[in-house]
Amino acid sequence: MKSYFSDTDDEACYTLDYFKEQLCADVPEMKLYIAEIEYGTEYFWCSEFGEVGETGESCGKLCDKYSPRNGKNGRCRFHKNCYTPSDKLITIKLSKKELQKLIDK
Repeated sequence: MKSYFSDTDDEACYTLDYFKEQLCADVPEMKLYIAEIEYGTEYFWCSEFGEVGETGESCGKLCDKYSPRNGKNGRCRFHKNCYTPSDKLITIKLSKKELQKLIDK
């Protein structure tokens, strides 16, 4: 599933559905950068703790939540890739009909 960065925040990426839910009468349009996997980095995203860790330093047998993907040893199932914004930009916006519905409420 693709992820995106807001043009105002390059710290966290989310799905397109997340950003569509953020659209409202005050913010009827958003510019988003497509997220790309960051290769060659020594960092990873821990989906269990929701934070960035350093490979070899903060994961593995030292962690009480360590859970190998194969059930025996190796990479933890919570060890995910880090992402960086690409130069590819998309724009999402509310249709005139959707915007009018929000204004009429």
